[in-house]
Amino acid sequence: MLEIETQNKGTWTAYGAHQLARDIELPELDGWSWDIPGAGPGAEFFGDVTGLRVLDVGSGLGRHAARMASLGAKVTAVDTSPTQHRRAVARYPDTPDLRLA
Repeated sequence: MLEIETQNKGTWTAYGAHQLARDIELPELDGWSWDIPGAGPGAEFFGDVTGLRVLDVGSGLGRHAARMASLGAKVTAVDTSPTQHRRAVARYPDTPDLRLA
């Protein structure tokens, strides 16, 4: 692993641990969030994803991956941070067509 990758993983692991300790619950996504309020486009950008295989790299809490699965995609969501992965697994233990890795 490159040093920058190690640092990135460490940062997100610390963030996930902080969120776990605070018991933060973010709302489910009813649309698509680019983390800039009012920015677009929304999920319509992807078109019909029914039956498509989607890979979400750096999935964190897994909200976007779960949203994509709810739209009919078969999603594999990957995050290297063990705390972020733990948060996602706890939040989406039985979501159809969502695999958290």
